[in-house]
Amino acid sequence: MKVTNPYSVSDVSVVDLFCGVGGLSYGLKQAGLKIKCGIDVDNTCQFAYEENINADFVGADISEVSGEYIKEKYWKNSRVRVLVGCAPCQPFSTHSNKNKNRKSSEKWNLLKQFERLTDETQPHIVSMENVTNLKNQKIFHEFHAFLSRNDYYVWFSNVYCPDYGIPQKRRRLVLLASKFSPLKLIPFTHLPSQYTTTKDAIGDLD
Repeated sequence: MKVTNPYSVSDVSVVDLFCGVGGLSYGLKQAGLKIKCGIDVDNTCQFAYEENINADFVGADISEVSGEYIKEKYWKNSRVRVLVGCAPCQPFSTHSNKNKNRKSSEKWNLLKQFERLTDETQPHIVSMENVTNLKNQKIFHEFHAFLSRNDYYVWFSNVYCPDYGIPQKRRRLVLLASKFSPLKLIPFTHLPSQYTTTKDAIGDLD
């Protein structure tokens, strides 16, 4: 059942799957969202994540994390639950197309774990990004179909990073899903004449 959204940014609580050192969490934190925790199997990311995000780092294999754990520990009193994640992209990259055994990789099914946790927690908003080639894979269309069956409005598109001020010439697949109403990415923030260069971004570092 789709619901109306009467909430503000301060009501939002985020759990970040495959968080790494926290790049996505940091951006959401800058936007004013409350980051409850990040989950990643790589424990070497813990110090950077907790230092920069000021949120819990859960060092665990995602397949061993239950939705009940997330709901009880991090979303018990949350008014708006947001689940985000950037599953490792190696199995879906163009380079990996040459590998006939790529679907047997444990990383191939990490999107299924994202789907499982979405099913178990039923967040109000889901967001993920990955390499554009993922859009051509059956596993992505199964994820999209799952979201639709669970009453999410779903939007996805290939996004050219420089259009949003990122000093990196690459495209990424971005998916947004909401139980409130149709949701899509904001309009471009930069025209080609305004693209951010690497020098613009870090030229002041010595």
